[in-house]
Amino acid sequence: MTGSQDFFGIDHQTSGNGSITPGAPVHNIAQTPIMESGNPFDKLTIPSEARNQQIVGHPGESVPDSRFKILLALDGTEAGDLAFNYIMGKHGFSPRDCHIFLSTVLPANVLGGPWISGPLTIDSKKQNELLKQLRHQAVERMNPYRKKLQERGYEVTMHVLHGEARASLLKVISYHKCDLCVIGKRNRGWKKGLSSGTVTSYLVSHSPVPVLVVK
Repeated sequence: MTGSQDFFGIDHQTSGNGSITPGAPVHNIAQTPIMESGNPFDKLTIPSEARNQQIVGHPGESVPDSRFKILLALDGTEAGDLAFNYIMGKHGFSPRDCHIFLSTVLPANVLGGPWISGPLTIDSKKQNELLKQLRHQAVERMNPYRKKLQERGYEVTMHVLHGEARASLLKVISYHKCDLCVIGKRNRGWKKGLSSGTVTSYLVSHSPVPVLVVK
């Protein structure tokens, strides 16, 4: 496969073992990480494994232009389920005419989130192992959503990456050439995720395609 010097880089490696999703191509992509800020010192703290991402299913370039491409953002919160249930609720979407891209954005540093417990510092090898495990776990947790969508008749691709949620989702939208982004809006008091107000507001203001916010 040939590529161009874009956000996702040019190193596309495809595994056909189907260990996670039988029959679906698995793409492990080396990226130029969007979590890199303008401060060159910040780049030194980014683990190498955080520069990788995983796509299970067909990327947008392999999906016919005749299909309506929908990015469905999931983050493990009730808001993500709201967005998912909206798609499942037959709100004007025809499964045979649509392709769903399930996407979630994980932390770029396992020491940067409140969910991690243990020592304050770990070596880079262990941190890279944990980031890789996070990606695999995310794919496994997204699988039930994928299966339900497929039972409804949708074709589905899962995309897991690390970084800052707002910029990451915008890049995923562009990479797969999506026509619509569907995201849930969390209520006050829900845990922070892709569905936080800052993320949804940013997407509404900066997305190159319409954003449907489900409340």
